Amino acid sequence: MKRIIKRITKIVIIVVLAIVLVAALGLGYFTIVEYNPKDIEPLTINNNAETKVELDTDIAVLTFNIGYAGLGKDEDFVLDGGKKSRPDSKDVVERYLAGIKTVLTSLPTDIIMLQEVDLDSRRSYNINEAKEIEEALGNAYSSTFAYNYNARFVPFPVSFKNYLGKVESGIFTLTKYHVKSSHRHQFPGAFAWPVRTVNLKRAMMVNVLPINNSDKELVVVNLHMSAYDGDGSLRAQEMKMLKDFLNEQSAKGNYVIVGGDFNQTFPEAKGIYPAKPGYYVAYPIEDDFLPGGYTFAIDTEKPSCRLLNEPYDKNSPNTQYYIIDGFIVSNNIKINNVDTIDLDFKYSDHNPVSMSIKLLS
Repeated sequence: MKRIIKRITKIVIIVVLAIVLVAALGLGYFTIVEYNPKDIEPLTINNNAETKVELDTDIAVLTFNIGYAGLGKDEDFVLDGGKKSRPDSKDVVERYLAGIKTVLTSLPTDIIMLQEVDLDSRRSYNINEAKEIEEALGNAYSSTFAYNYNARFVPFPVSFKNYLGKVESGIFTLTKYHVKSSHRHQFPGAFAWPVRTVNLKRAMMVNVLPINNSDKELVVVNLHMSAYDGDGSLRAQEMKMLKDFLNEQSAKGNYVIVGGDFNQTFPEAKGIYPAKPGYYVAYPIEDDFLPGGYTFAIDTEKPSCRLLNEPYDKNSPNTQYYIIDGFIVSNNIKINNVDTIDLDFKYSDHNPVSMSIKLLS
């Protein structure tokens, strides 16, 4: 009997040690291949246009979180209380992406800021969405891409089939104007190790556009800020960096447009779509956040985002809306109008937001 107990104990110890070894090797691998960008990195400008921005001329701008063409009307997502981590098939992604491309090509837009655009991700069946969008829009646009998420393998959710796997995704800016420079600015803060190794590394993309007959420049910032930030520390650091950047550009006298998915409720939108108990809360941006010389540009009449706790049903009592997509604009720019384009969340969990502006001379 003692011999049997001794043998069982030995087997248990070997199994435990094997599990520990496998876990250590896994953590070591994730640490070695972790994406570690520099604070500021230059970006490639593809098909750079020659046309310069003009003063006192209408300019159409669009921001749209396309949800990697995987979060359309029939989808839910596990982090929002749903069940899935990706669509059921490649055909579904292709259908959503076709709709997104139709939206982008049908709108007369000079500057397009997209978020959650995948290059090569398991969740979107390895479709290069940036390339497809470029091809759909044609040679009229230059483009720049910056990573927001770059992980060799994401083991979440812990399931044999329902896991994210490889993720290559980011923010994507297209413009009909000449781009003088484009840089990725890494946001401060990070999740604790080892979660950090397979998580997002959020950033803002800063494109500088020269202006015809002006010594000032148009600075276009595309961003997608943190969500699921339990204690708000990441959000606070990101917002401080953004505020410092706005102050720097104001001191230079530049024209500034910041657009994207802020993952926060704008001050003017507080209380419009109160969060239901137990649902994700989009934290409100502080009323005094904006430095002098800047204005929020949003549409408070329509939601820009929905919760992915279930497939979309506008009549469901469980449907939760948010207004978290929009713009910050410097006061040397006239805002003609801002409009959330109500697509009924057909192709993404976000609606695009368009804006017409004019740079004042």
